[in-house]
Amino acid sequence: MKPTPVVFEGCFGWLHPAEGLRGVVLCGPYGYEELCAHRAWKSFAESLASAGLPTLRFDYPGSGDSAGDDGEPDRVRAWLDGVKAAVRRLREDTGVTDVTLVGFRMGALLATAAALEMAEDGQGIDRLVLLSPITSGRKAVREMQTLSTIVLRPVCNPEPPERSSWLNVIGMPLTPETALTLGGLNPCDAPALPAPRILIADRPEGKTPVKLASRWRTLGAVAEPMGVSGMMELTQQPQRAQAAAAFEPVLRWIVAAAPVATGATPPPDRPAGLMMPTAVERPIFFGSAPELFGVYCTPVLADPAGNRPAILFLNSGATHHVGSGRATVVQARRLAARGYTSLRIDAAGIGDSPDRPGFPDNLLYNKEVMGDVRAALNWLEEQGHERIVVIGLCAGGTPALHAGLGDDRVVGQIVLNPGRFEMGGGIAVSELMRTVAFRSTKEYLIEALKPARLRASFRKPARLTGLARRLAGRFFRKVLLRTGLTRHALRMFRRLSVEGRRVLVVYSSGDMTLAEFYLHLGEGGRALDGLSGIEVAYLERSDHSLTVWEARDRLDRMIDRHLAKLDSAAQADPAASDLTGWGLDLSSGGLPSGERVG
Repeated sequence: MKPTPVVFEGCFGWLHPAEGLRGVVLCGPYGYEELCAHRAWKSFAESLASAGLPTLRFDYPGSGDSAGDDGEPDRVRAWLDGVKAAVRRLREDTGVTDVTLVGFRMGALLATAAALEMAEDGQGIDRLVLLSPITSGRKAVREMQTLSTIVLRPVCNPEPPERSSWLNVIGMPLTPETALTLGGLNPCDAPALPAPRILIADRPEGKTPVKLASRWRTLGAVAEPMGVSGMMELTQQPQRAQAAAAFEPVLRWIVAAAPVATGATPPPDRPAGLMMPTAVERPIFFGSAPELFGVYCTPVLADPAGNRPAILFLNSGATHHVGSGRATVVQARRLAARGYTSLRIDAAGIGDSPDRPGFPDNLLYNKEVMGDVRAALNWLEEQGHERIVVIGLCAGGTPALHAGLGDDRVVGQIVLNPGRFEMGGGIAVSELMRTVAFRSTKEYLIEALKPARLRASFRKPARLTGLARRLAGRFFRKVLLRTGLTRHALRMFRRLSVEGRRVLVVYSSGDMTLAEFYLHLGEGGRALDGLSGIEVAYLERSDHSLTVWEARDRLDRMIDRHLAKLDSAAQADPAASDLTGWGLDLSSGGLPSGERVG
């Protein structure tokens, strides 16, 4: 059965229906770890449903596609209430009589705390499964503080006073109030049982499962430790669906825990829209073979001019449609407050969209993605949007550029730190990181020729072969470009200019992708000088994924100016393009305030 998008108490989620009366609620990791594990977590939910267990996965309040943001107060309370609301929703929509609550990483901490509260209220769960658990709020805060410091970020401008005390965890905010409250959360030491039967799974050499199982056994639970390899690796970079194989031992344990009687009711047909003060969002499906997923975000107030372009957001690399550090969600809702409709999508093989037949997941720079982009443009046109601006970051920037070629529905593009300019057979994320992690061939060689790396390469001849292949590829591309035998990037920009597209290309100063830009178009992009409608801008003191909030504020103003130019060009009456009625303050910064469900 097809998964169904659901909305409950401000949370967005997916119900994977099945016929069994035993159900599962999945509490995923938090923040960056969730972005990495998202597709494998989706695959895990599908496997549980295939085994006959209705399964609900969801975004915590203030994260993912849910309402609000994590800069708001009372986040820990909201997260716990979100877990409890998910359990209620599963019971109401399917009629399950037996619930297993599964938590992964920080989701394990929240699941344990919420299970204790439900047990105290007489609504307890039947089983609790903890995967690579963070066992206390204090440890969770410490891990977020560590993650914030180990990620390479530029020297940043000061944040505005309202954000100066916040911790930036790869784009996700941790406020002092949230850190204090979360640090006091310690459910694993509570003198009560969260569930009568508990599984704790972690790496085979880990001591946590044995310690927790022993403690809960003394309180009367049937508690089991389990050694499972590969789960922590799921939280380190965006994963393919096949990575869910790490959960197989856990899947077998859940299925075998009790007989799966049938009789669950099909999910009710109810709207899954999310109403917020300035925006209304609803999940949509578009295209065919395969049918893809997106979130359609519309302003609460109608566009007074009636002709603002719609915005199409493409995936940032292999990150699903919420964007790095949730930036796409924040941007979509910010623009809705200014009267712009948007659609953020997952291409096939990424995020919540199905696999692309014949291709692996998370494939970047694959020319097949252009069919997905055209399908999204078609869907927007069917909704009445005749003018569309396409926005893409990193590997999403390349299809954003190509989308304007020969398609008059695309009136503009905003391309952020594009890593390449050509589309081909695709490249895996891991391989891409090896080819662009160093800015130049010289730096690449310096790193590759370090003694430790050389010794490792000689131990594995395949590494030497791969190094030689990548160096030869770099050399060959440079020869082609510098001899003028290939000028595809310049030809593409010239065509976009001739066809009347307005293109804003933004690079973070010093970004690793600038070497590719300069290789194709000269230092500073000088080959683009004089091309009408093509603008190149640089964002000082910003990182590649644009997780620095103050830099995002400056990017917001660049985007607003670009859209204002498009609006002005489309209006016959200059007065009709006045945006002051929407409060378009290009001098002010700040993230949008947290939305609440209306």
